[in-house]
Amino acid sequence: MTRRLVAVLLAAFLVSGCVPASPDVDTYGDEALRTAGTAVSHVRTVERVLNLLHEQRMLRPTAITQLRYSEDGLGTTTTSFSELNPPLASDPLADRLGGLLDRAEQLVMDARVTVERRAVEDYADVARQLESTAKKLEAVEAGLS
Repeated sequence: MTRRLVAVLLAAFLVSGCVPASPDVDTYGDEALRTAGTAVSHVRTVERVLNLLHEQRMLRPTAITQLRYSEDGLGTTTTSFSELNPPLASDPLADRLGGLLDRAEQLVMDARVTVERRAVEDYADVARQLESTAKKLEAVEAGLS
């Protein structure tokens, strides 16, 4: 009897780890708010790094380290959010924030590649695009708070 109970509990534990999170509308909104705030932080950081590099006020190796850290952090945040199953009522929010997160990830990657290639002439343009995306993420964040 004990073996069977342990087997059933183990099976339930393993299966429950495979079920994606399905939060209610309020919980989903809270997670979207947290995600947007974290994304803004990473995007603004990368924007600042590019501007400092453009102004020759930051060393390239330090910048690359920060860019990689921000890229990893944004990726983790985006993955966590995208693994949630949005409630039906939250589909517009999921689409809006998901699209902005995708754009932010692409721009952060572009920033890293631009710095790795020493394409100084592109720093300001990528920084402007990051600023635009950060403002859109901030608007989503403000709408959720």
